[in-house]
Amino acid sequence: MGQSNKGLYPFVLNSIPKSGTHLLKQILMGIPGMQHYPDKGMFGHYHFQTPKHFEWVRTLSENEFVNGHLFYSSEWEDFFKKLNMKQIFVLRDPRDVIVSYAYFIPTLKIHPLYTTFTQDGFTHKDRLKFLIEGGDPISQTKYVQPDVHEWFTSFSKWMDKENVFTVRFEELNGSQILRFQVLHRMVKFLWGEDPVPFTRPIMVGKMIQNINTATSPTFRKGGSGGWKHELDDELKGLFKEKAGQLLISLGYEKDTNW
Repeated sequence: MGQSNKGLYPFVLNSIPKSGTHLLKQILMGIPGMQHYPDKGMFGHYHFQTPKHFEWVRTLSENEFVNGHLFYSSEWEDFFKKLNMKQIFVLRDPRDVIVSYAYFIPTLKIHPLYTTFTQDGFTHKDRLKFLIEGGDPISQTKYVQPDVHEWFTSFSKWMDKENVFTVRFEELNGSQILRFQVLHRMVKFLWGEDPVPFTRPIMVGKMIQNINTATSPTFRKGGSGGWKHELDDELKGLFKEKAGQLLISLGYEKDTNW
């Protein structure tokens, strides 16, 4: 696995769940010759992976990326560093994330919280509250859902690490100018000092042309700010208590007066 003039060095697409993974996959697949195999996905902690998962990454081809929802750990960081592998990391406003997640979990039977979220009398508000506060699922499992601050930061610690390009869903889903600018920087990050096929603007154009939200298997609304219609005053207060400072540190709010 090495860099040559034949293609782009393989890389990792890592995202917080419900942060625009499928949108960015489409964008990356707009790169001519790019390959991605969904069955190679990796999720969770480093010590949850099997030897097969690690082998998938070690044997990636040029013009190929692997994706996952990977919590930050020094073990993961060292693993990718030894492979000299770059990472694109995607995040989104945590409030929109939990709203989208609350809708998504009841549709996925293999999710550890599925039984909890589909029990009789458990409302949509109960799901949102559970994701904000954290708690124990009703099913017999070792999985415990941390509160929204702990859960989100277990991913977002990737943001300031070496060889990681951070992109926000809001940048991809915002104005055309903002999207073009962030993707131009992404192309520069991926190719580094190596020549980019075509030119950067043409490459970015090809990536944008590949966007088709209608073909995403998990796309619901895909907008920004939907939490304003979902979180009532009680849930807003609870979110501020648990993760108000997180929103400020991420730049989504200037204070807790929202």
